[in-house]
Amino acid sequence: MFGLYPAGPEWVRHFTTTTPAREIQQLLVKHAGFTAGLFHQPYGPARGAVIAVRHGFVVMVQDVDATEIEFVVAPDVEMTNLLWSHSNGYASQWSPRELKALTACENWEQLLTMAGTRFRAACTALERAIDGTIEPPAPVPVKAAVPDPVIAASLPDDDDVPWLPSDYLHEVPLMEGLPCDR
Repeated sequence: MFGLYPAGPEWVRHFTTTTPAREIQQLLVKHAGFTAGLFHQPYGPARGAVIAVRHGFVVMVQDVDATEIEFVVAPDVEMTNLLWSHSNGYASQWSPRELKALTACENWEQLLTMAGTRFRAACTALERAIDGTIEPPAPVPVKAAVPDPVIAASLPDDDDVPWLPSDYLHEVPLMEGLPCDR
C-alpha cells in the first residue's frame, strides 16, 4: 500500500483500475492539463511513483506492472509541507509574504480553499481517466488580431533605417601612420 502522507488522510484519495498506468498518464496529460511525471518516488520507496503533476498535486501509482493498479492523488512535497504546517499548529512559521511567493495566496484561508479546489479537480480528472469519460478541454476561441494602425501604416521616409542624429554619419578624416599609443 501507499502508506501515510504528512499532509493527513483528508488530502489523499485512492483509486483502483485495470487500465495501465502509462495510459492513464497519457490521458491526464493530453486531456486534463497535467504534466507527465518521471515515475520518481518523492515520499520514498513503496509510497508511490509519480505519473502526473498539476497545481501542487501528484497522481502516483503503487506498482506499474500489477494487474490491478492502485493510484493515489496527494499533494506534492511543497504543498504537503504547507498543509502539514497548518494542520499541526505551525502555520505561523510561514509569513504572508512567503505564502504569497509560494502559492500566490494572501493567507491560509485562501490557500486551503485553493488547495481543496485543486485537489478535487485532480481527483475528478483521475476518476474520469479511469472510467473513460475524460474529454479534452473546449478550445478557447481565438480572436483575430487587429493590426496597430500606426505600425501597420508605412511612413513616407520609412526605409528601415533607424533614426540617427545628423552628426552621427559625419566623416572623420583618417590619418594613416599614427601610432596606437598616443
